[in-house]
Amino acid sequence: MIPLLKPSCTDEEIEAVTAVLRSGWWGNGPVCEEFERQVAERAGYKYCITVNSATAALHLALKSLDIAWGYHEVIVPALTFVSTALVASYVGARVVFADVVPGTLTIDWGDVLQKITKRTKAIIPVDYAGYPADGHFPSWIPIVEDAAHNSLGEHYGDIVCYSFHPVKTLATGDGGAILTNDPDQASRCRSLRWVGIDRSTWERQEKRYNWDYDIREVGYKYHWNDIQAAIGLVQLKRLSEMNLRRRVIADRYRIALSSSRVELCDDHPRHSNHLFPIRVDADRRNEIIDRMLQRGISVGVHYKPLTYYPMWANHETPPVTYREWRRLISLPIFPDMTDEEQFQVITGLEEALKGR
Repeated sequence: MIPLLKPSCTDEEIEAVTAVLRSGWWGNGPVCEEFERQVAERAGYKYCITVNSATAALHLALKSLDIAWGYHEVIVPALTFVSTALVASYVGARVVFADVVPGTLTIDWGDVLQKITKRTKAIIPVDYAGYPADGHFPSWIPIVEDAAHNSLGEHYGDIVCYSFHPVKTLATGDGGAILTNDPDQASRCRSLRWVGIDRSTWERQEKRYNWDYDIREVGYKYHWNDIQAAIGLVQLKRLSEMNLRRRVIADRYRIALSSSRVELCDDHPRHSNHLFPIRVDADRRNEIIDRMLQRGISVGVHYKPLTYYPMWANHETPPVTYREWRRLISLPIFPDMTDEEQFQVITGLEEALKGR
């Protein structure tokens, strides 16, 4: 079976983890700090705060904005992973669903502008598949960029949130990060990720272990660890190489499928190509997926609209989201994908489109 997505691992990642295991310090420590320093520098933000998932990153980003429970609203695209909207519920905000743009499947900023009210506290655009969702957004409302598909890509958010899930462009087994230029926000997020404690265990360890600390507000156990950060440092070093391979695979798909009965999403010079979505006739989408699976090719759908889930069933599905998700298929793409595997995907898709 050709997988849909797959992490890329070399001996260097294994050796980096082994070094941390032998060091005796497995928790959040010097390796995390070095990873945060390098990511902040490469992304062009002053601060990077690592956490254990992108969901945690998004949650703390909203928490740092002092959203009033039951009053404020957060606008998110209806076509995204569930975490993008769940985090608004975590902080007691009302979720408002915006539509997406047909060409990119990123948030429709025109629709966003129509849905802003005096209660709008934040907007969470999603860099869908790796396409930067930048646009003519309102400068007076905080933009929390969900860059789970777009680590170290082209960023525009006041706050940026990463995912290091096993199949993301920078994969560490799991994890996430928050990027910000606000020192107070960074300090608060650091405390919130460690149950509200004002200094990490490593900070208290550096001179001599100090058991005393302060907790000023309720926090969460969201901190990361040096084992995963060690993988991250190697992946960070390999990121340009892996993204280049993703670009080659994506370009080959674009050329091979240009005359097929499929619709491709728009490209971007800094597209990370975390996913490669195509669109087919809605009434044939599931049949084509089944035919691909029968050929040993994993494909996916990113995503079912969030308005289809019971907790948001009282929300209307935006029209473009409704039309496009029914046509979506994600094709396999990952750095270690071979030319032969991609050839099998392309020929398998062509056969499936013909009904074979």
